[in-house]
Amino acid sequence: MKELNRREFLTLSGAAVVALSLAGCGGPSTPPAPTTSKETELLTAINKVWKEKFDAGLVDHEQLTLNQDAVGAIRCYGRVFEEANETPHTLKDPDHKIIFGELNGLEDKIRNKYGKDSLAGMAGISEPSPENVVALEDAYSCEDAAVRAFVAKLLDNSNSAKAEFISIYLPVVQGKTYMTAVVFRNNKV
Repeated sequence: MKELNRREFLTLSGAAVVALSLAGCGGPSTPPAPTTSKETELLTAINKVWKEKFDAGLVDHEQLTLNQDAVGAIRCYGRVFEEANETPHTLKDPDHKIIFGELNGLEDKIRNKYGKDSLAGMAGISEPSPENVVALEDAYSCEDAAVRAFVAKLLDNSNSAKAEFISIYLPVVQGKTYMTAVVFRNNKV
């Protein structure tokens, strides 16, 4: 990769600032594209089911927009599973450091940008048991039945039907990909 000199760096930085400032003018900006083909495939499959829910009057938005602002809410556990390379996993002190590191400031960031109670449903990670055991629940699959079950979990919250954004994290444990996601909405509109 070519090393940038100071002038090239300043030129590119200036262009980026101009592009970002223009993106704020004249309507909504385009959300970032999914970072992997698996995320793209999963988002497409979820939105197919979500559209059916919209047509039936069960959700407020026709499609979910990929927005990774809330990804830390699910990545915190995904990273624990990846580090341990096991699921289920008994949470230990080092795991809590990873979780709290990912969650540090996330709640304030989401509340400041999207408003109070904007986080809605989450899917793919079990609730910790009394013995602090957690597990990844959903192997990666874009098959209709698997996606419908995953969307049902995302909608298992009273605020989920109002969701307009989704953050996706696909942890890989022992060579197997799992799907996790969180949906949220903009309460500042």
